[in-house]
Amino acid sequence: MYIWVGINVDEQLSEIKEATQKAEMEIGVDNSNFTLPLHISLKISFAIEDKRFDELTQDIVGIYERVVPFDIFVDCIELHDNISWILMKRNENLVSLSDEINTLMLKKYNVPLHEYDLDYKFHTTLFMEDRCERVRAGYEKIKNIKVPSRLRAEKFLIGTSETGSLGTFKIYKEISIK
Repeated sequence: MYIWVGINVDEQLSEIKEATQKAEMEIGVDNSNFTLPLHISLKISFAIEDKRFDELTQDIVGIYERVVPFDIFVDCIELHDNISWILMKRNENLVSLSDEINTLMLKKYNVPLHEYDLDYKFHTTLFMEDRCERVRAGYEKIKNIKVPSRLRAEKFLIGTSETGSLGTFKIYKEISIK
C-alpha cells in the first residue's frame, strides 16, 4: 500500500484549480492531478506493509491533531522539469510537520527518506506528466493567474493507492483542526 500525506488547500485555490482543469482538458494530459483535492504535499509518497496500515494512519492522525492552524505563504507558479506547481515558501511550521512525519516513518516504520525529502519543496502540483511539452503547454496557460499570497493549514489529508501511480491515489481520511 502506498501512503501520501498533505494539507488540503482545494477550496482556497478554487480559481487556479478551475483554470488548470480547463487547461488540462485542452492539452489532453494522460493522468489528471484532480483525483485528489489541491493540496500541499508534506512528503513524497511511500510504500508501507498492509499489516501496518492501521497503526501508521493512527500515528499520522495523532501528528495532525497536535498541529495548531498556521499560515503558508505562496512563492510562485513554477515549471520544474515534468511538473508545474505552486511553490510554497518554507516556514518553521511546514518544516517541523514534515520532519516529524519523516522521523516517524524512518524510526518506527523503517521507511527511508527519499532524496526529495532531504530538501523538500513544499508545493501544490498543477500538472505532472512524463511528456514535458504537455506540462509546459499547461504551465503557459496558467502561469499568470493570480493565486492567493497566503493559505491556511487547517485541513490535513491521508491518501492511499494500491500501486503508487499518478492518478490512483484516493483520500482515506481528512482531519480538520481549528
